[in-house]
Amino acid sequence: MRAGTRHRHSRAMALHPGLLPPPATTAPVRRPTARGQAARRAPGGGRGGRRAARLLVSAALATGIVAVALPRVAGARWDDIAHALASVSLAQLVLLGFVWLAGLWVHTPALTAALPGLSHRRALLLNLTGSFVSNLLPLGGAAGTVANWRMARSWGFASPAFARWALVTNLFDTALKLALPGVALLWLAAAGLGTGGTVGTAAYVGLGLLTAVVLGAWLVARDDRAVTWAGRCADRVGARFLVLRPPPEGYAARAAAFRRDSAALVAAGWGRMAAGKLAYAFLQAALLWLSLRVLGSWVSPAVVLAAFAVERILSMVVITPGATGVVEVGMTGVLAALGVDPTAAAAGVLLYRAFTFGMEIPVGGLSMLAWSVRGRGRLEAPTLG
Repeated sequence: MRAGTRHRHSRAMALHPGLLPPPATTAPVRRPTARGQAARRAPGGGRGGRRAARLLVSAALATGIVAVALPRVAGARWDDIAHALASVSLAQLVLLGFVWLAGLWVHTPALTAALPGLSHRRALLLNLTGSFVSNLLPLGGAAGTVANWRMARSWGFASPAFARWALVTNLFDTALKLALPGVALLWLAAAGLGTGGTVGTAAYVGLGLLTAVVLGAWLVARDDRAVTWAGRCADRVGARFLVLRPPPEGYAARAAAFRRDSAALVAAGWGRMAAGKLAYAFLQAALLWLSLRVLGSWVSPAVVLAAFAVERILSMVVITPGATGVVEVGMTGVLAALGVDPTAAAAGVLLYRAFTFGMEIPVGGLSMLAWSVRGRGRLEAPTLG
């Protein structure tokens, strides 16, 4: 057959209706509803609008608690509190800022020990950006963890390694928060100061919760039985209800491997983790003492530790972003009850929280923006961990 005839035959076959594939079916076009159109027109969409509304409501609640309850608990007027805050000089603010930044930096060894391969600079970035997100939302710790996970993934860390990092660092942090009220109560008793009221309540609550945390950690750390049992339950739930997609090896085997890797991580780096957490807590307590000192009030270190310990416990009550309002009122009440001048107590707590809560928002936000601009689009292969 000649080339021309062969080409004409091929074109005929290609154009024959019986040889053409059936036309692809398409789903019917759904008309957008009025609610959907309104959500798309709204800034950030419907979900973003709801998040913004929750943020505004929680911020208003926190502001209301501070505005109404703080002066009543302290027994001071807002005019006097504002006058005390206005007396702080620029040099004193720089000193407070230096102590705040030093606390963040000494905390980085605890973070790098929990995630081998993480640099101190990136650990500081994780700390700042996680706090930035957490301080914007009630119950914002989960959102901050997700933000940290995305950053860690962009640096090449695998999800299991990050999960171990989040678990171990939060476990150390929680244990320290729960232990501090008991230490403060003993110090107050040794100094001959009052040991009842809020500090005593916080100490007893912290002791009970710390006992539960230690017992749970011991049950998990001793062997694979507890996590294997939990993994098998997850496997059965996934098989029956098809709500969980189990890994090829099953949740039981994966949980056991995760426990062993976490135990090895703690065994290798517990010293740096504990030292970093303790140094961070010490410098934050020093920041509280300095905040009171620059206002002209000399406060016993035992009293400062008592207020700081109550703040650590109350920071877990995240009904508002960063537990704002609850923390300020609780700390001021402890300081005033232990003999600190009411105006200095309220102003000192606000100055302290301006750094430990307020400054973390713009600094953490700018840090996240810089990370997004420089390297968010360059997702590395998750080879570490």
